[in-house]
Amino acid sequence: MAAAGRLPSSWALLAPLLGGLALLGVGPVPVRALHNVTAELFGAEAWGTLAAFGDLNSDKQTDLFVLRERNDLIVFLADQNAPYFKPKVKVSLKNHSALITSVVPGDYDGDSQMDVLLTYFPKNHANSDLGAVIFWGQNQTLDPNNMTVLNRTFQDEPLIMDFNGDLIPDVFGITNESNQPQILLGGNLSWHPALTTKSKMRIPHSHAFIDLTADFTADLFLTTLSASSTFQFEIWENVDGNFSVSTIFEKPQNMMVVGQSAFADFDGDGHMDHLLPGCEDKNCQKSIIYLARSGTKQWIPVLQEFSNKGTLWGFVPFVHEQRPTEIPLPITLHIGDYNMDGYPDALAILKNTSGSNQQAFLLENVPCNNASCEGAHRMFRVYWELMDLNQIRDAMVATFFDIYEDGILDIVVLSKGYTKNDFAIHTLKNNFEADAYFVKVIVLSGLCSNDCPRKITPFGVNQPGPYIMYTTVDANGYLKNGSGGQLLLDPSEN
Repeated sequence: MAAAGRLPSSWALLAPLLGGLALLGVGPVPVRALHNVTAELFGAEAWGTLAAFGDLNSDKQTDLFVLRERNDLIVFLADQNAPYFKPKVKVSLKNHSALITSVVPGDYDGDSQMDVLLTYFPKNHANSDLGAVIFWGQNQTLDPNNMTVLNRTFQDEPLIMDFNGDLIPDVFGITNESNQPQILLGGNLSWHPALTTKSKMRIPHSHAFIDLTADFTADLFLTTLSASSTFQFEIWENVDGNFSVSTIFEKPQNMMVVGQSAFADFDGDGHMDHLLPGCEDKNCQKSIIYLARSGTKQWIPVLQEFSNKGTLWGFVPFVHEQRPTEIPLPITLHIGDYNMDGYPDALAILKNTSGSNQQAFLLENVPCNNASCEGAHRMFRVYWELMDLNQIRDAMVATFFDIYEDGILDIVVLSKGYTKNDFAIHTLKNNFEADAYFVKVIVLSGLCSNDCPRKITPFGVNQPGPYIMYTTVDANGYLKNGSGGQLLLDPSEN
C-alpha cells in the first residue's frame, strides 16, 4: 500500500498488506463508529499520496511513505508523541521524473535494511514505459545520493516477488528488452528470463505472488490477454522453485470493465478466494463483484446491489492513458476485517452514476441471503451510513491501516482538493467495541542477525509471498479456519 506498489490501486497503500501484516480476528460484530484523528496523527502535514507502508528505521513501528509534488517521496516516521507521524526522510526524483507512479519498500540487496524502489515516467520520454530506481537503505534511513537507476524500462508496474527463494525480493515484469516476462534478481541485480508464455500481460495488470494451491508455497497469478484478446487469469504453480502454468480461466462473460483482482479467505475455510470487481457496461452503470472460490473456475456474484434511497452508485471506470498526468487508479478492493468477525470486509470507491460525487464505502462480509450467492455462502453488503467516512467528498482511495498497532483496523482515505497535484489525507479511528481477539503476523527474512553490514542489527524487512493459516475456536465453540497472505499483490494494489 512495507507495501507494494503501483500506487494506491496496489498500492501498498493500501491494503492487503497493512504494512506486511496478516491480521486475523474472531469475535462478535462490534459497535460501528469512526472518529477523525487526522490532526492527531499528522498535524498540518496531512497531504500527499500515501503510497506504501513499511518499517524504515527498524523500531517495530509502521512508517508511512507519502508522495508529494509528483516526484518527491517523504517518509513519515512513527513517533510516540503527537503528531504521531512526522516527515523525517526525503528523496526526490525532480531531475529524473515527470511523475512517480509507485513506491515499493523492500530489502533488494539482502542486508536486512529497508530499501525503496520507485517507478516513474521519465521526463521527455517518447513512449509510456516506466523507469525504475532503487534508493538504498543505510543506518535505518535512505541516502538520497545512494541510488541505482535500473538499466531497463517496464511496460507496466513491476511485481515484487521472491522468484528464486533466497528471501531477497526480485522484480518481475515485461521490459523494453523482450516481450517475455523478465526477472531482476535482488542482490546482484542481474536480469534473467522469467517465463515463456504466448499470452500478453494485461495493462494495468493485477498479478499476485500468493499460495493458490494450498501447499504453503507462493505461486504466481497472472492477469493476461489470450490470442483473441480475451481477459484471462493464469495460475503458475511453484513446484520446487519452478513455475509452470496449471490453470487458465476467463473473466466473467458479462463483465465489460474488469477491475483489479484481490485475494482473501472470503468464506473462512482457510483457503484463498479470488475477488473480482467490475462493471457490466463500459460506463459502470451496473457494477458487480464476483468471487471464484479456491480451486474453482466458477464465478459467483457476491455484490450486485449498488442502489441506496433511489440513488444508483457504481465503480469509477478506469481509462488507460499512455502518459497520464496523475497516478492511474483502476477499480480496486482493499481488504481487511473491519469488525473482527473473522471474515474479510472491503473498502471501495463508488461514484454516484447520476452525479459527480464519489465516496469511500465499507463493504461488509455477511451471510448470503439470496440464491445467486449460495455457492459462496457469503456476500458483500454496502454499509451506506458510516459517519465520517461518508462525509469525505471526492474520495479517490480508501484502505485499512492499524494506526495504533492494537489489532483494530482503522481507515485511511485520500481525497481530491488539497492542491492540484496532491491529495488530502484523512485518517479515521475505528472505535471498536466487542469481545474479540486478534493475531498479528509479520514474516521477516532473517538474513542478518549477528554478522550484519556496518555492525547494525536491524529488525528485518517483511517478505513478499508468505502465507499464514490458522485454526481457532469462535465465540460459540465451533472450530474456525482462516488464512492470509503477506505482500501478495502487485505494486498497484498493495
